[in-house]
Amino acid sequence: MRIVLVTSALSLTLAACGDGAATSEADATDETAASAEVADTAEEPADEQPAYGEGDATVAGTDYNATTIMPCGFDNAPPEQSCNAGVKRNWGEDGTHLVEVTKPDGRKRAIFFNGTTPYGADSSQADGSAGWAFKTTRDGDQVTISYGPETYVVVDALITGG
Repeated sequence: MRIVLVTSALSLTLAACGDGAATSEADATDETAASAEVADTAEEPADEQPAYGEGDATVAGTDYNATTIMPCGFDNAPPEQSCNAGVKRNWGEDGTHLVEVTKPDGRKRAIFFNGTTPYGADSSQADGSAGWAFKTTRDGDQVTISYGPETYVVVDALITGG
């Protein structure tokens, strides 16, 4: 459909290069129809990515603003495994961010950030995480999060989009 719109718009532009008068009643009808088609399309809501400076795009097929593969570790092991992760920037009403990590077993862990500072993770009685300690250490542009026996390494660029 976009090709038709471009072709129709191009036809209108080329027709405007002439004396401004349609050469036939059919041409006038075609120009009116093409104008209406372009106008209707312009009023449709955009499903596409926001314009520069007007928000944060999402990764196709997800509700994440960015995805990555990050170092992770489980059962008190160092973060030598790889976990898929995605970030939802400005997820909270207060501008906080959510990083959702998919663990190797398929379960997910949510880690909450205020700016680039992690401040907590989701927990449940079912997996025993309700009583786990949440600790962080920073090394330059990355933060290592220890949540009970789990460890995650998150780079600031995932959060900031840099």
